[in-house]
Amino acid sequence: MTKKALIFLSEGCEETEAVTVIDLLTRAGIDVTDASISQTREVKCSRGVTILAQKTFNEVKDLNFDIVILPGGLKGAENFRDCPALIEKLKQTHQAGNIIAAICASPAMVFQYHNLLPDAYMTGYPTTKDVFKHWKSDRAYFDVKHKVITSQGPATSIDFALKIIDALLGAEKAAEVAKQLVLPLGIDNYQ
Repeated sequence: MTKKALIFLSEGCEETEAVTVIDLLTRAGIDVTDASISQTREVKCSRGVTILAQKTFNEVKDLNFDIVILPGGLKGAENFRDCPALIEKLKQTHQAGNIIAAICASPAMVFQYHNLLPDAYMTGYPTTKDVFKHWKSDRAYFDVKHKVITSQGPATSIDFALKIIDALLGAEKAAEVAKQLVLPLGIDNYQ
């Protein structure tokens, strides 16, 4: 059965984190849906790049996904934090036994702010370290027990995406995708 991933987009989200995850998960054969949390599908990202989302929040709010993902970017993370319907979607996804994931500012500004996973180990943008009860300094980290994947920032987007692929499809599939990328040293290639 094909795994399904939902990645949310918001005004001010980090485009590198969003697009990298969308691309690599798609390469792995995961059915990826990206959705804007606003009423419009057009999303202006943190560096001015505009992304046309496939869906709006209202079109996906009642659908089930194996993972729900939040890119970072300070303004984007604030918008995610301040969207009650999104917080409820994260809670429902997690309560159904599925994974939630966030990168950069979003682990601190969404997961920590709303105390979604009080006992989970996470990472995030390094300057947010002090808001975490259980900090991991890994580039990308999967707390298997708590079903949460987090990562640090734009340059760890590949690590983050590969960690998601590994969690959903296994290390062999993550290695297959990694092999296509000509990875720099420091990124786990799952070989």
